[in-house]
Amino acid sequence: MSDYRQLTRRDFLRDGTLGAVAFGVATSASHTSQAAAEGGKSVVALVRDEKVMNDQLAVDEAVLRKMLDEAVKTATGESSAAAGWKKLFKPDDIVGLVPTKALNPTHEELVMAVTAALQEAGVPADRIQNVQGRKTEPVEKCTALICMPALKVHQLTGLGTVLKNYIAFSGKGSSFHQEKNGDLGSVWLMPVVKGKTRIVIVDALRPLFDRGPKPDPKYQWNYNGLLVGTDPVAVEATGLSIIMAKRKAYKGETWELTPPPLCVAAADKQYGLGTSDPARIALKISGWDKDLLISA
Repeated sequence: MSDYRQLTRRDFLRDGTLGAVAFGVATSASHTSQAAAEGGKSVVALVRDEKVMNDQLAVDEAVLRKMLDEAVKTATGESSAAAGWKKLFKPDDIVGLVPTKALNPTHEELVMAVTAALQEAGVPADRIQNVQGRKTEPVEKCTALICMPALKVHQLTGLGTVLKNYIAFSGKGSSFHQEKNGDLGSVWLMPVVKGKTRIVIVDALRPLFDRGPKPDPKYQWNYNGLLVGTDPVAVEATGLSIIMAKRKAYKGETWELTPPPLCVAAADKQYGLGTSDPARIALKISGWDKDLLISA
């Protein structure tokens, strides 16, 4: 597999940042979305653990892996995480990972945990690839993608989590800024990524609830969570609800995002990528319940 670049720990430590990887999303008609439906609702798993990070923000890899296993099991509706991974990925898949490297990077430990889980499910190491960036050739060769952003707001698109995660593949990121963020769903329908996303795994360990351009620690908090699902819009909408609740708790009143994240509703109503309606989302919560900011 010389055409691809295998993920190593060095990828995620280079320049003190995480290497990011981009992948595409399955449409609402895909087998993965159907597999995680419950009574016509899209399942989103929210798993939290108070012990996943210490006071110095060091991540406990063993605790994080348990959280990931629980989230994947719940999101896929399988009896075990192993069965969930095997439902989503086959040994002959070429899997592209897409964590975030900018503003609020995806934790390296989460990327490595996902990589390990894929290998345990039978996907060879040389078929798990870093495909993030402006070049589309690597992602074109992928048969499956995993969207792995961190939960955050963004000064140019309102929300900078799931839907924005593929913006680099468009080659024209500025076309989706400000009020034009409503068109981010169109990126997910580009042939290079359309129908490839098998699962969305959002790093909600330490979200950013006010915009950049540089993260301000006073606008970050230890939520210690993972949001996982096969419907990207449902996962995005759930993350947005948590962000808005945190902003309200911080200010003591409703604190709207600027620009407004028009992309969430548009991804549902205009682009058909999933559901943004809370009434059509089955939120499954487990683990640490302090300051949840959301209810099932």
